[in-house]
Amino acid sequence: MENNNDIQKSLANKYFSRKTIDELISSKTKVKNEWEDLYFYLNKNYRNEYYYKNTLFNKFVIGKYSPKTSYATGEVIINRSRADFLLVNRNDAFIFEIKTELDTLEKLIYQVEDYYKVCSIVYILVSEDKYYPVYKLLKDYKVGICVLTKTNTISIRKLPEEDNSRLDHEALFKLLRKEEYEYLIEQEFDDISSIKEVYKFKEYMKKFRLLDIKKCQFLVFKQLNRRKKTVDVEYIRRVPFELRWLVYQSNLNRKNYKRLLENILGGN
Repeated sequence: MENNNDIQKSLANKYFSRKTIDELISSKTKVKNEWEDLYFYLNKNYRNEYYYKNTLFNKFVIGKYSPKTSYATGEVIINRSRADFLLVNRNDAFIFEIKTELDTLEKLIYQVEDYYKVCSIVYILVSEDKYYPVYKLLKDYKVGICVLTKTNTISIRKLPEEDNSRLDHEALFKLLRKEEYEYLIEQEFDDISSIKEVYKFKEYMKKFRLLDIKKCQFLVFKQLNRRKKTVDVEYIRRVPFELRWLVYQSNLNRKNYKRLLENILGGN
């Protein structure tokens, strides 16, 4: 039989999902505020991956930088790994790998090596109890290490150093959507008009490999940063902070943003 703690965990995990945003948008009336209590529970008892990502988003994208100049996304496939949080600010990019109280460090070295294929700066965001194990495990890497403190500040305990030695053309190229790599290559090369559609990915990657690796990184980050939406800037600050990462990742159009805000704020 489930105890109350297990029930609360289950409720919180289910609530902070895209399904909840869809339900909040489709509601015909102002909805009951459930997110504050569930988020408070996460804070005190169960700081899961969503809690860490939402804190990163609020502290960096909303706080330190701006949705006007930054693009953030999660679950980015890089080689064998899936990066938890990628932040592109103008022409720079940072990867944050999250290790919560609930995670193991089993794959961390392989993850870091993959992330350096696209980013020159990599951070590990950890719980307080994981700082020293991570520090020891990654002592030969130039990663930065941050701690999500009990007061929900992000404390940088080890500053990162730039590492360009592992940058990889293919890994960078694969970050891009089809229309993005087509635009990039067509801006850089003139002799591509005869390439047939079916061969574009392979042939465009060959062209991409001809470019200096740091230039490739710069061009890829520039394309990624173009994904940010002006509608996010206009509405995201009005979203309750507990829901911001969830809403941001939902890629809502203007109509659905307005509907969401009406239902959770009562039109305020």
